[in-house]
Amino acid sequence: MITLNSKEIELFKNLSQFETDKIYYDFHNDFDCVKIFFENTYLILAFRNITDSRFVLFRFEKVVLEKFEFFDFEELKKITIDNIYRGRCQKDNELLEFDINGKSYFYIEFYEGVKIELWSDSITIDELPLPPSNQAAPSVR
Repeated sequence: MITLNSKEIELFKNLSQFETDKIYYDFHNDFDCVKIFFENTYLILAFRNITDSRFVLFRFEKVVLEKFEFFDFEELKKITIDNIYRGRCQKDNELLEFDINGKSYFYIEFYEGVKIELWSDSITIDELPLPPSNQAAPSVR
């Protein structure tokens, strides 16, 4: 499991291709997003690897949702992440990088047009063990 403090994430760095000294994830090319889940203060993106079916959870913590744009969901069984990055947002004619609680602003954009904008104080990336072959998506609760 990898936990990132949002303030330490480079501004505008695309996290859909994520690398540490031990592992590399290419969520855009190697994974499908099969579930988006929001409960309490967590937004979780569940990704399934397209070759070996392992799951990786990309969890935003202490979230305040600002925008959620989702349409044509009857056609979607899986979606492809395009960008995940920490950016700035405009509030009350001021360009903000952090809110008053120190949370950072994130943009999540999918190739199919789904868009999410949120404030979060950290991100956790967690790889789950391989599921049985008939399991569609992991339980994220």
